[in-house]
Formats: sequence, structure tokens, C-alpha cells
Amino acid sequence: MRKTILLQLCLINCLFSCGSKVSDTHSVTSYALEIVDSVQVDFLGNLQLYAVHSTKDLFLFHEFQQNQFILTDKNGEVISSFDQPGDAPSSYGNTACAATFVGDSIVVMGRQKLVIYNLDFDYIKSHQKPYAGQGMTYSGFDHLHKVNIGDETNLVAFTGGAQHPVATNQEDYYNHFNTFDLISLDSGGYVPITPLHPKSRYKQGKAFNFIRPMFQVNEDKIHFVFATDTLFHTHDLSKAENGLTVEGIPFDDFILNPGYPFGGSEDYDTPKPRKGEVKSYFKVDEKDVILYQSGLSLDVIIANKTAIQEDAKKINARLNPLKFLVREAEGVYSEVGLCPTNFTPTHVDGKNRLWARQHVELLDQEPEFYTIYQVALVPQ
Repeated sequence: MRKTILLQLCLINCLFSCGSKVSDTHSVTSYALEIVDSVQVDFLGNLQLYAVHSTKDLFLFHEFQQNQFILTDKNGEVISSFDQPGDAPSSYGNTACAATFVGDSIVVMGRQKLVIYNLDFDYIKSHQKPYAGQGMTYSGFDHLHKVNIGDETNLVAFTGGAQHPVATNQEDYYNHFNTFDLISLDSGGYVPITPLHPKSRYKQGKAFNFIRPMFQVNEDKIHFVFATDTLFHTHDLSKAENGLTVEGIPFDDFILNPGYPFGGSEDYDTPKPRKGEVKSYFKVDEKDVILYQSGLSLDVIIANKTAIQEDAKKINARLNPLKFLVREAEGVYSEVGLCPTNFTPTHVDGKNRLWARQHVELLDQEPEFYTIYQVALVPQ
């Protein structure tokens, strides 16, 4: 059975669609993001939501400075916690890159190993990453999702970079690029999947730094967008051929980083426009929500260069606001919406509930509780 699954995955990794659907279709529908509920946690520290157990309404938070996990219920009551040293045998290490729930287990991805706990954070087992990591180490992003292939439970993971050992300024890196790893919870095997689509801007003869996907897994399909690209991707893991398809996202404006020549390096000294960036992606009730910033032209940056430092964030928020598009169906997108300034969505759970981080820095005084909001996508 395992040999069959691995053979299928190898085929998936090698054979995929060369076609793409480029769309600029807008519907007349517009949407707003509105707060409908919240969870408040009485905890001293800077928490970050890592995962939601939608069946049991459990919330997994991480505190970066203490490298501590806490598990709470819907009322914000702490049920269990984990704060062992990074070098402890049962620990995931000094960095918690991502986490998710699989049944009644908590799975935490560290830089070099994957660790499985029960809901009391009792150690169950761990799997060592079989290759040396390279590229950026991302912490706190939703980079770990469950997927079932046949009778086996696996995880789709973005581990920070492709398995290929060549440097990112070499053409071979992009020819052998894998966006994700498929991790077997039973054996701990890491299988590289999802190459770059031929129409990807990362396959057009230039080098790029920090290629990062945002993704959701729905049954056996991976839906994803890259942070600095304008294509919407779907990888159907059940198909050995034509498994990867793309379509264009009709952003109102999106400044692209042109990349740099192979063998060279990024020029950080020459003034350049601020590139557009997809900040988050969620699948909610069969709709796809894409949060992004369009970027800033060089003229706008130069015109506002004299602004005092204290106002820099406010100026950026005004000139380069966080916006969103809703993909209502294949090739059909909503009008552009503006995200509220008092929260930013970070997770969606199995009940299609969006959860958002409160912007504490905008409050007049330090709040007594750490708060996450439940947010609804409301047609206007």
C-alpha cells in the first residue's frame, strides 16, 4: 500500500497541467469582514493563535518569548500547557514553526522535527526531518494541514523552502522546486510534492528570495497562493496527471518584484517600489478569501520620505491598506474590499469560522485579556 501511495505521489510531483485559466471576471457582489464573537484569555504574555480544534472548540496558542504552548476552551480557560526547554527529548526545539490538530492529538512542527502530543501535551512520538532545512524559518504561520490519502493520515507542510539543496539564485532550484512536503504521520517520511507551474513567475528565468505559499487543504485538494505572485493554484492530489492548475487573480493593483539574474543577489541598495504582497488566504464556505497589499510606487515612497518616523506606520496603512478579494467560483471574483484596521484574520477552522488577531497596538491602554475575534464574511 505504501509503495503504491509513494508511486502515485512521485507521479503527482512530475506530471501536472501546463494550462492555466487567466481571469479578470468580477461579480457585482462586495463583502465586509465583521466581528461576531470573541475568545478572551487571561494570560500574561504575547499570545499567538496557532490552531483551532473546531469539533471541541479548543484553541492552541503560543507565547514566543517563553516558547510556551497553552490550550484553552471557548471560554478562554487554560486546559493544559507545554513549556519544556527546547533541548528536552519531548520538545519540538526552540522554534515552533506551525501546529495543527489531528483528532485528539496536537502536532507541532519545529525546525528539524515533528512532534505529536495528546491534548495534555503528553509526548506520543516524533519524526525527524530527513533533510537539512534551508531558506527562511517561518514561525506562527498556518503552514501545517491534515490530508487523508487512501487509508493513511498525512500532513501537508511548508517547511520554509524546497528540499533541493541548490541555492535559490541557481536555475536548478526552480527546476526541482517543491512547494510542499507530504509527511506521513505513521512513518515520518517526507515526500516532496507540488512543483512550480510552468506559468509561474518563478519559472521565467529570474531568481527570487523568500518564496512562501499560503494554503488550505480541502479533502484531497491543496488550494494556495504565493505571497509575491498573482496566480491562484489548485493541486488535486488524487490526480497523477493534470493535478496542478492555475488561474489569474484580478487584483486592482499589484506591484511585482522583477527578481534578479541567476548567479547574482538581490539589490537592496537601489531604491525600488514596495512590492505587492498576499498576506493571508482562507477557504470559507467554498469561497476563497485573499488578503493583500498592492504595494507602493517609487514616486509615492519618495513623496512621503520626509514623514516623521512616528507616522510611518499610519502613512503606510493609508497609502498601502490591507485589502481583500473573494473568489466566489472558478474565475469569478468579488469587488475589492478594505480590511478593518482593528483586526486581521489569521485562521479558518473546520466550521468555516474565521479567527482574527486584535490590533492591541491601536488601543488606548493595555487590555486585561488577550482577545481573538470570530469574524464573518458578510455580503453587502
